[in-house]
Amino acid sequence: MANAEQIRKVCSIITSDPKRRVVVVSAPGKRFDSDIKVTDLLIDCAEKYLNNGDYETVLNKIVDRYAEIARDLGLSSNIIKDIENNLWTRISLPYDSAEKFMDRMKAAGEDNAARIVADYLKSLGVKAIYMNPKDAGLFLSDEYGNARVLPQSYKNLAKLSEIEDIIIFPGFFGYSLSGEVVTFPRGGSDITGSILAAALQVELYENFTDVDSVFVASPKLIKNPKPITNLTYREMRELSYAGFSVLHEETLEPVYQRGIPVNIKNTNNPTAPGTIISPTRENNSGPVAGIAGDKGFCSININKYMMNREIGFGRKVMQILEEEFVPFEHMPSGIDDISIIIREKYLDSEKKSRIMEKIAKDLRVDSVSIEYDLGLVMVVGEGMKNTYGIMHRITRALAANKVNIRMVNQGSSEVSIMFGIKEEDVEKAIIAIYNEFFENGNQ
Repeated sequence: MANAEQIRKVCSIITSDPKRRVVVVSAPGKRFDSDIKVTDLLIDCAEKYLNNGDYETVLNKIVDRYAEIARDLGLSSNIIKDIENNLWTRISLPYDSAEKFMDRMKAAGEDNAARIVADYLKSLGVKAIYMNPKDAGLFLSDEYGNARVLPQSYKNLAKLSEIEDIIIFPGFFGYSLSGEVVTFPRGGSDITGSILAAALQVELYENFTDVDSVFVASPKLIKNPKPITNLTYREMRELSYAGFSVLHEETLEPVYQRGIPVNIKNTNNPTAPGTIISPTRENNSGPVAGIAGDKGFCSININKYMMNREIGFGRKVMQILEEEFVPFEHMPSGIDDISIIIREKYLDSEKKSRIMEKIAKDLRVDSVSIEYDLGLVMVVGEGMKNTYGIMHRITRALAANKVNIRMVNQGSSEVSIMFGIKEEDVEKAIIAIYNEFFENGNQ
């Protein structure tokens, strides 16, 4: 969606298959490596407005980006005026919190991109309409920047099937029940698409991105990594959580509930088959499906003698985190110790102090400490469950590359194994595990 050329490609894909009836668009991204995404410009504009900075210069840059796209598509100046009015209206409306204002501004990226796409399709003689999420009934929780879909939205959105025109729907945002604009986390256009697919009970949810498929490991780390033809929902969910940027980690929940397959495809190479994500798959590609890693974690390490005999200890720890609105990622434990892995972004200095104090005093532990700069590496694959020696091969590869394992966690489904290591070793660990399983036909 970065420029007119990309939007022409998008519209060509839409019109090439009459089954493509509902289209979710994101905001214009980077036109070149050093460019700035429109969403980032909108955030900058909102922050400058809130802090009495020069927001008008940034706002004019945003208008210019859309104007360039519209002119290159041969659209009339009316659409440019509409977008300019839309942006100025957003910034001039009253607000009672910075979070509400920020979400209202951020949503302008996708909203105005959808208007341009609908207008361009109409100029080609295609019956297409722009659909505002409020008019469609996409209602979200009032968690600004981190919204969740409300159950009644699915019934509302199902009515879109009665519309004969191609529907162009802006991603990333919806409305609270009180009528405020609310956004999903960044990358949330994927979530919008999944919600619509589930509500309309479609045959297939296609998600067009900038790669031919999902790869076993990041192409930024591995030269020509092996592509993945098929994944299960569980495998993709684990990989997205651990750093795969192809899909937002919350994307699959709506389609998972209804068993709708997802096809990851490339906007720039739409004939490539891509990757199919479905409830199940045949395991004909080896035990490991993918390897991913992420940084920015910390671990709260708690030790108390005879912890295993103290009824309710784990619940009490979780209650302390709940009271501070801090989610946890993993919780590996021994008989007298427990580690709680948390993303650092959820744990500011004030929350950390309160949590550590409550654990020390309320639970009367022998020691409690916090360790920063942790990375997580996930090895994922449905086939690992019935394969001997997987853990040995992984740990051997890590040891050979001098990667020290701080902790290990594996769920009962055995679809993934998590390794806690130093942040600085994440890339080295992914490369080592990839080479162990995928180089020279090792799978």
